[in-house]
Amino acid sequence: MNCFRMIGVVGLLIGSAAMASQSPATQDRTNLALGKKVAFSPIPNSPLTAKGETDPTDLTDGKLSERPDHQLWFESSAVGWEYGGRVNLAVDLGQECDIDEIAIRLLGGGVASTGGAMCFPGWVEALVSSDGEHYTKVSEFSRWNKDEFDKFGIVQKQGECNVDTLRFKDMKAHGRYVGFRIYGSSVLASDELYVYGTPSAEQHPAVSKAKDGFTISHPQVYFHKPTLELATNVTLPVPVGLAVPQSEGAAVTLRLILPPGVKIAGGAVGGVNATAHNGNEYLFTAKEGKTDKVFGRLYLIADGWKNGQQGALRYSFDDGNWNSGPLTIPIRAIQVPIAPRLRKIMATMGWWPSTSVGWTDQLRSLKTLGINTYNVFGQWLPKDHNDPRWSMLEEARKQGFFISNIDSPLHELVNSHPDQKEIYDQFEDGTVGKHLCISYRGQYYQEEIQRYAKIMAAVRPDFSSQDIELWGWAGPTDSVKCTRCLADYTASKAGSWAKWQQGKGTQIIHDLITAARQAVKEAGGNPDFNTGGYDFRPDQVYQQLFDFNSLYPKLQSVSQVSVYSSLQAADLEYLGNETRTDRSKLPRSDVMPWNTPGDAGTFPGETFTWALLEHYCNGASGIWFWSSRMWDSEDLIAYNKVIRAIAPVEEVIVDGQLVGKDAAVDGPGRVSGMKLDGRMVLLIADYYGKTDGSVRLTLNLSKPSTLRDLFTGQSVGGPLSVGEQKIVIQLEEARARLLELVPTSPNP
Repeated sequence: MNCFRMIGVVGLLIGSAAMASQSPATQDRTNLALGKKVAFSPIPNSPLTAKGETDPTDLTDGKLSERPDHQLWFESSAVGWEYGGRVNLAVDLGQECDIDEIAIRLLGGGVASTGGAMCFPGWVEALVSSDGEHYTKVSEFSRWNKDEFDKFGIVQKQGECNVDTLRFKDMKAHGRYVGFRIYGSSVLASDELYVYGTPSAEQHPAVSKAKDGFTISHPQVYFHKPTLELATNVTLPVPVGLAVPQSEGAAVTLRLILPPGVKIAGGAVGGVNATAHNGNEYLFTAKEGKTDKVFGRLYLIADGWKNGQQGALRYSFDDGNWNSGPLTIPIRAIQVPIAPRLRKIMATMGWWPSTSVGWTDQLRSLKTLGINTYNVFGQWLPKDHNDPRWSMLEEARKQGFFISNIDSPLHELVNSHPDQKEIYDQFEDGTVGKHLCISYRGQYYQEEIQRYAKIMAAVRPDFSSQDIELWGWAGPTDSVKCTRCLADYTASKAGSWAKWQQGKGTQIIHDLITAARQAVKEAGGNPDFNTGGYDFRPDQVYQQLFDFNSLYPKLQSVSQVSVYSSLQAADLEYLGNETRTDRSKLPRSDVMPWNTPGDAGTFPGETFTWALLEHYCNGASGIWFWSSRMWDSEDLIAYNKVIRAIAPVEEVIVDGQLVGKDAAVDGPGRVSGMKLDGRMVLLIADYYGKTDGSVRLTLNLSKPSTLRDLFTGQSVGGPLSVGEQKIVIQLEEARARLLELVPTSPNP
């Protein structure tokens, strides 16, 4: 489910965007970085920008991209990372310098509609060093800081790419080396950096004590957020990343010192299980550590802390030749209230394989959070049903969890039989294509149908998703040359090639789902399990093959629009709008979008709260997630908050309709909502910070009503009468509020 596969072509379909932000003025200034080489950790991994092997000089050659669409990921004169997590880069200025400004041009503006959630990085740090080994942070751009995008003049827009220049001005810094530590989105790209100042007439001593853990020549261990939010009463995951400058693995040791009252209940780093060495000190040594956003995952709990208590975790890392020095990351403790179990909405962790993680007391933690669905990948479970992982699945079912299963039908067919020529497109000259033939129905196809049915019968899921991405955005293009497909098309009298292709797609889904339902029924499960395909949605034909309108509702229960992003302001609106679009085309809230817990760029828990609610308040009856890598304690605490808030209005979301014209914003701001029998659930927001802290609404009421805040349960304002009402909602320093409109009179 890597959205980057779509970027190349989808991007070409998007028109010219607004001009990029201006680069720093160069009059009477010297760009000290011009012509210097840049070092990276990890090495840029984008194949498109790596062409020509010029990455070390691309950012300092003085050449800017001239693409009118600003799609830097196509530029060999740029550098780029795909799903890179945190990346480091540094330039040696050649001598000690007094530095006035540090700047870098970065891709931004494009959201998921461009095919890959190319958002502006959410976290960029500028650092300087005198010796190239010990760096000091001198400035920062962080979405965790209030109004940071406006402060730095970074464009937040929807659907079009742009290039913004992030400028750290009036630095009064000194050093020979300048570094950037950047946490990217799904695609991080840049075409130039700048360092303005003058060579220093005065030699400053090298800074030997100031250490910020930054390096481009040694492995760097990192946390994904500036603060750890831990629960006092449940164990939750915290991923740990690693950046390595070379492509091969490197030895690295991580030392953690936990404050009293905080403990690691499980997990591993670099393949080393979490075991205390000296009381609250943990040591992890990996001999072949490689760049990975989840070099490790720890399960932490602050069970000795009170709600709201704050402190810090101490850590350091080294490779035997270099040491980061002592570092800290703040900790904040949260008491997680027990959430009620949602009865109709699927609350899952999506791609998270529940049966294969070392999460101590996982089921109790999930129940407390309000996660009501236990997800498995049946195709990856062991064939031996006596394996403990099957017992874990059955225990979850016994405790009342819904079960969800994710499978990749047809992929397994190709993976298991790559040398069987009959499964591919057949060409007239006797050769075969590289893709599965969509009209192939032979032995291996039938085996694949039965494989899927057998797994579904063993899992007996309540919810399922098929991830089928064999043909890419262009679809099965080799079919027009396939002798088997041409014969089938001629015999079908379909009338058009597109209609014939869609018929074959419908047949494939029919074979899969029909066989699975029969097998599940025979196994004692519910044959009417909820099912959908990744990115299958109304009025669209996925990969030119799977026509949702022909599949819904008999063969596909829900749409599953994909909206991966790093949840910046434009992304929040976009994902809500995409969910709303699908819901408007369906008779019920049969929408279960795919989102991400952070793979497309990390974000604050509060932002995750609004993302979840944008889905629910636009008619989603559940949310899938890709992938499992970036789930952390802060995300899950936010998830718990949302589940508790929507539990009283679950039937309005699932059984209701979009509010439509019954709730509208007058002026800046946004409203999303669902309605049922005079009740409304409203999400009122100002993600861009363009209001004075209040949003003006026009409501059309069928019954006298009152408003209440679904987070606090408190009433908002006075009673409202029947008919059109104009009200002002105070956001109370938040970016959004979740309200319920409650009728004060019974139904007639």
